[in-house]
Amino acid sequence: LVAKPNALRLRGGLADVDPTMVANGALALQGLNAAVVALSPAKAGEIYEVSLSGADEAIVKYMGLTLLGQAMMIYYSMQGESAATAIGYSIVPQLIRNVQGALNDEQSKLFGQEGPVKYINLAIAAFMVHTLLGSPLPLPQVDSGTAINAYAAWGALNGVGMYFATDKLMEAWGASIKGDTETNMIKLFAQCIGTFGLFVLKLNDGASATEAIGYAWALNTACIIDGVYVSKYSVANPDKATPWIAMGLVATAAFFY
Repeated sequence: LVAKPNALRLRGGLADVDPTMVANGALALQGLNAAVVALSPAKAGEIYEVSLSGADEAIVKYMGLTLLGQAMMIYYSMQGESAATAIGYSIVPQLIRNVQGALNDEQSKLFGQEGPVKYINLAIAAFMVHTLLGSPLPLPQVDSGTAINAYAAWGALNGVGMYFATDKLMEAWGASIKGDTETNMIKLFAQCIGTFGLFVLKLNDGASATEAIGYAWALNTACIIDGVYVSKYSVANPDKATPWIAMGLVATAAFFY
């Protein structure tokens, strides 16, 4: 991957560290983690030492595909694709997951949702893919920049609500959650969609791929620290979070120092 050396070289004591190299490493790690989480939530639970219910596994799978989408967004943006194209590709895994959930009626079976609310995220994902990548669907055309900003705002609204007022937000969605573990899993999901949304927003605002990654990793690392040491909502073994915190701090320093 090619980057502008004068903009992407670290200064001071870390002068020879290339943020593009760090970005490639972050991409590889995130892609691998996303694949495991998305394809085998139960295995991810074993790795992070968490016992998962059926609802937990559904949340974890969605998180994994969101992380996979973010990895795709990193890859395509660093390959020089437009922000709209990179973001469009990143939403495809979420669209597939929403279709799968709808076909299996997971929203009703696992979270007690009924009515049209079950299909809102599916409709939004389909509309965004149609708008950013094109499709044969007879849907209206909307300016891509406007659509992306609205999509990021929607994600931020839900992410902040899930993180700071989990019960209220889930009630607004007509969904029921059972116990502290599911509540904390939803907080982790909020962390996931929050970092995804921030990456989308910064990329659409004209930030370079590495700058957008830096903002996303900074937010993600702050949430992990909060989950493990401050609010302590993390359901995983705290020791499993230490490598991610360390990598997040290094990556953030690499992009902003």
